[in-house]
Amino acid sequence: MRTPALLALMTALLASCHESERAISVTETRELTLFDQSYQANIKDRPPLEWRRIPGTENRALNYVAGPNDSVEIFLGVFGGGILPNANRWLGQFGLDPATSVDDFTLIEVLGRDSYLVEVSGDLAASMGNVGAKDQGLIGFVRESGEEVLTLKMVGPAADVAAQKEAFIAYSTSLEFIDTHILPTP
Repeated sequence: MRTPALLALMTALLASCHESERAISVTETRELTLFDQSYQANIKDRPPLEWRRIPGTENRALNYVAGPNDSVEIFLGVFGGGILPNANRWLGQFGLDPATSVDDFTLIEVLGRDSYLVEVSGDLAASMGNVGAKDQGLIGFVRESGEEVLTLKMVGPAADVAAQKEAFIAYSTSLEFIDTHILPTP
């Protein structure tokens, strides 16, 4: 008596495990919207294919690694303090004297505004959770953004940073703010 009931139950279970084939037919396409893509820091970016996005942190809205064994870090943040103090903080991390003017840096346009490109290499001192390392490089920009500054910084072994310089500058100058006027109103 139990055997036929058990056989019927097993047959029903096995039959329900069969996955039916599903065909999807696309009949039209549409433009992507903000609901299709999430943009950190209200910035649309197109990183190089060889950069790998990693989770952001409290101070890193956009966060990537690149280079051999992910040796180069690229991150965007918003800070207080002004252009020159932020650029000088970076110089100080390499034991260099502070710049006296923003004119000491290369001017580039990022997100529609003048930005200042900082390039330095040497021994990176330990600071802010960084253990420090010999023969490191840094390329970054500092840009005013209201009362704060927007920074994008790339750090790592000097040769690896130098190899990524062209991609970094192309990436920096391609950044776009999200066009917020298309957002739905509540």
